[in-house]
Amino acid sequence: MMKAAALVVCLVAAAAGQEGDNTTPAPLNPPVWFLESSLKGSFAERSAECANLFPAREASSSKGPIFIPEDQPASICINFPPRVLPDGKELKGGWRNDQGEKGACANGCCEFKPPTKKQAEAAAHPTWFETTTGDCSSVLAATNNAPLLFQGKDGEAKQVCVKSDSTFTLDTGKLANCGGTCCIFYKEA
Repeated sequence: MMKAAALVVCLVAAAAGQEGDNTTPAPLNPPVWFLESSLKGSFAERSAECANLFPAREASSSKGPIFIPEDQPASICINFPPRVLPDGKELKGGWRNDQGEKGACANGCCEFKPPTKKQAEAAAHPTWFETTTGDCSSVLAATNNAPLLFQGKDGEAKQVCVKSDSTFTLDTGKLANCGGTCCIFYKEA
């Protein structure tokens, strides 16, 4: 009887230990970033200065996607939180000053292309234009062959006419996923 009780206790302990292996990992914290083009010096010197500048820039920083205003250089301070990769390798994270390039732009907002050795292939963007009346017949206004970006605020309603084959269709939706003052247009389902 004692041996059976000991066996049950061992099985319960083994099962409880395995439960920890089936948990979902905690979501990663997104990096925080802000625009900064005045820094000079080496990469290490500029990156160290980003950490010093952050307290004064925290209110204007973003955890959203990185968008660069069309009239500013593609230079940011970004802080990557530490994390552990699936293979167990630890990345310490920290501040860095990235001087990249601007990608496609719309409405004064540009995609950020980080400084990497191999640039990602440019994404195909739709031809579109904003409408306030819901009228998509004014195809002369269709000058945007770019991402659906707007300066605005999360939740702001927008209407756009998007080219599909040879005609334009009305899409209504809202701005979301903002980075700085620029947001992405999302069509309502």
